[in-house]
Amino acid sequence: MLNVILETCAGTLTQGLIYAILSYGIFITYKILDFPDLTVDGSFPLGAAVTAVLLTHGVNAWLTLPIALVIGALAGLCTGLIHAPAKVRDLLAGIITMTALYSINLMVMGGAPNVYFPKTETIFTKIGELAGKEYAKLIVLGGLLLIAGVLLVWFFGTQLGLSIRATGDNKDMVS
Repeated sequence: MLNVILETCAGTLTQGLIYAILSYGIFITYKILDFPDLTVDGSFPLGAAVTAVLLTHGVNAWLTLPIALVIGALAGLCTGLIHAPAKVRDLLAGIITMTALYSINLMVMGGAPNVYFPKTETIFTKIGELAGKEYAKLIVLGGLLLIAGVLLVWFFGTQLGLSIRATGDNKDMVS
């Protein structure tokens, strides 16, 4: 009984850490840039789809993370291009990109709604060998969340980061 409770708690914490990483993206766009962007609702699954497909094709699990990050950033760039040059309102630009990414995610996964990779090595399997299978996801996701948080704090303290923060506070600077 105690084992079931611990597994449930670990699963709940794992999902919470995943959503915490997602919340960084929402926080940056909505609170810092004052740009209500819904692209993250499509770009986050896009990164997962790219990672799953790359893993099934034998790409190193740690290499899939930066690739998925770049692909997700390109989705955000699409939102920016729809918003700025095309002069579409910020919220609508995010909705357009998010809706388009639904179809793109399906295309990335070959038209299937999911990708099956039971014996593929992931970032969790190596840590699972060292720390135990049940807690590998918690350790990896907690580490990634900590690294992302430290990098964000550092970045927004740099000159470019301060400029981005000022852009969210000053509408005239944007134009």
